[in-house]
Amino acid sequence: MTHSDDDELAERLLDLLVYAPLGLALEAKEMIPKLAERGRGQVALTRLAGTVAAQRSQAEASRVINEISDALASFLGGESAGVAPAPSQTESDDLPIAGYADLTAVEIVRLVAELDDHELDVIESFEREHRNRSTVLNRIRQRRG
Repeated sequence: MTHSDDDELAERLLDLLVYAPLGLALEAKEMIPKLAERGRGQVALTRLAGTVAAQRSQAEASRVINEISDALASFLGGESAGVAPAPSQTESDDLPIAGYADLTAVEIVRLVAELDDHELDVIESFEREHRNRSTVLNRIRQRRG
């Protein structure tokens, strides 16, 4: 190694071990809050993307299950095969969950958490008489347990 190579190596080591850490320490006061805010924004964006993806997946799964259930009921001949038809809106007007007849099991399961014991009894009875969906009935049973 020549004298010039030694000088260059020494300069690089000074940059790496002295000047860069010193510059970082001086800039950290301004950089850290910016970096933290950027990180928070990225985490919030990732959470939002995850929530949207989960909701879409859940809605899509509910739609597919409802289509399969309807097709199966139609194929098996509806009530004669033991598959109860969906309740009409007028049948479900007196229920503690508004618009019950138009809701999917996933939507109903979310609302069950807000019901008191009497309302759970009403929903359970109605569900058993009409759609008899295990998802809804299991959630009611969990609420009571």
